[in-house]
Amino acid sequence: MNSATLSAAKELQKLAEFIVQARKEILAINAPTGEDQKKNLAIAAMQLDEVVQHTEEATNKIMDKCDAMSRVAMKVDIPWVTKELGDISLGILEACSFQDITGQRIRKVMRTLAEIEIRVARLVSIFGGTLPEGIHSGTLSLSTSARPDEHLMEGPQLKGGGASQEEIDKLMNS
Repeated sequence: MNSATLSAAKELQKLAEFIVQARKEILAINAPTGEDQKKNLAIAAMQLDEVVQHTEEATNKIMDKCDAMSRVAMKVDIPWVTKELGDISLGILEACSFQDITGQRIRKVMRTLAEIEIRVARLVSIFGGTLPEGIHSGTLSLSTSARPDEHLMEGPQLKGGGASQEEIDKLMNS
């Protein structure tokens, strides 16, 4: 055997060993049972979805109470009290915008978790493993967008990411 053939054989052997090790690792991923179910990605995603729903419900209640406070404030015959209560109500309503941004961020995390789970399921299938009951990698889709134009949206950015307020102002003024 010449040196090029020997080198190629060694590389193929390394690749085969890597595949065997990867297969062992992937096959070691089992559907959690008992207490370990709380660590399942699907369960984590459902928990995050519950957080979004409860936060949205609480925010809606807060906003309804602010509206009620504003209506009562309009009935007060003391102008500075009416203005002060209106300003407080508006401040609370503006602060409630956290819910939308929080929901968007959590949904980004949920999509990432779903993508990880799908890709792991596909790898398990590729390596000949058994998928947990109810999961079929052939039918899984990474398309979890709620909107057809969602790919155009970037949602809330991490600190220092995205466009600055100055850039947005320039765009709006052009």
